Amino acid sequence: MTPSPSKKLLVTLALACTVIIAVALIWRFSPLAQVAQPEKLAHWLKLFAHFKWAPAVVIAVYVVGGLIMLPVMGLSVATAMVFQPAVAVATSFTGTLLSAALLYALGARFLRGRAQRFFGARMARIEKAFSRQGIVAMASVRMVPLAPFTVVNLAAGAIGVRFRDYMLGTALGLAPGITVLSLFGNRVKAQWEHPSTSGVLLIIGIALVWIAISFALQRLIAARQMAQPARS
Repeated sequence: MTPSPSKKLLVTLALACTVIIAVALIWRFSPLAQVAQPEKLAHWLKLFAHFKWAPAVVIAVYVVGGLIMLPVMGLSVATAMVFQPAVAVATSFTGTLLSAALLYALGARFLRGRAQRFFGARMARIEKAFSRQGIVAMASVRMVPLAPFTVVNLAAGAIGVRFRDYMLGTALGLAPGITVLSLFGNRVKAQWEHPSTSGVLLIIGIALVWIAISFALQRLIAARQMAQPARS
């Protein structure tokens, strides 16, 4: 007896969820968790950071890392520890966006049709909600990560978030954090190696600046989006 399409979809989704959860648990609880720590990643990056081609290799690590759910924040911190601020910003930003674009394409190619058939009208409502404030919605998701970076990217492609809004929202949500981390990379490194009360306060201050900039940019974009229908 041939399984029905809905059963095939449920099996596919179950397998996909199992793989995602398994990979996430591996990065969290296995020895790989030590590899994913910023200081470990920074030590590895230092081995070739002095070469001119180093940023290109690190960008490739971001892209491949997204496919295996390597924690992107840890990689961004490591990049900030090793490279000069301008190089760190360019490398982290480029690598993160390329990884996001690839995973979105994979989600759109392999998951979107199945999700639309399974969720039907609910899928249409989700797409409509994102079409109204897609940029701000994506920026909010990036600023408050409710799920791993890889999962969010695949889901955005699967539910049909408009690619332009997806990329702009991703850039908007990640740019403040990447920039602040890169500017204070040496301070972050010193705090990681030699924790102190003043260092903790500095990290808290960096986080607050990051959040403030993110909220300000989101409000600006939201205001412009609301003003466009009024003008039209």
